[in-house]
Amino acid sequence: MILSMRHIATDIPVEVELDLVEQSWAKDKNPTTLNLSWDKLCDSVARRTGYDIQGNFEIETIDGRVFH
Repeated sequence: MILSMRHIATDIPVEVELDLVEQSWAKDKNPTTLNLSWDKLCDSVARRTGYDIQGNFEIETIDGRVFH
């Protein structure tokens, strides 16, 4: 599963391949846990890749599907 995003300040596109745990967080549709799962995904990607998503990137697609 690929997370496609664009850096807000530089407009540079970035693609990150999500690992299996990150994929499960990305697929969370439960309104009670959705935001926590997104925070966990962002923290994991930051630790693994150095990309601090929240506040720095606009998400374009997850696995080819429009994010919002």
